Amino acid sequence: MGLLNNNSCCGNGNTAGTTKSKCGGCVCELLNQLANARMNGNFCTMGQQQVVQLVPKGSSETLRVTGGGGPGTDFTLVSFDPETCCAVFSFRSGSETRTMVIDCRCLCGIICIPQNGGGSAPTSVLD
Repeated sequence: MGLLNNNSCCGNGNTAGTTKSKCGGCVCELLNQLANARMNGNFCTMGQQQVVQLVPKGSSETLRVTGGGGPGTDFTLVSFDPETCCAVFSFRSGSETRTMVIDCRCLCGIICIPQNGGGSAPTSVLD
């Protein structure tokens, strides 16, 4: 079985007869906690806007929204809606700030980028 749910990146999965949220899974829950300040001792930033790199389902590499090789794009989490599973991120593209909306169920991992500029390694949360 692959990383895809019901052969679809954003498959709904079968939650009939359960009380699970349609946005279940650790990535969606972490985004909800980070965006809506529900986490005690904020996992990544202790209250600052969180910068992350995203790992899409079906990939072992971080998402790059610019062409070519190199490291993944750094996204700033703007908001998350647990009703629609939509996560809103901003990112820099050249001199412009752009916005991206993605269904959290299409992600299998998040890498938190340290904000202190220190050399500590990013923290990864994989589904």
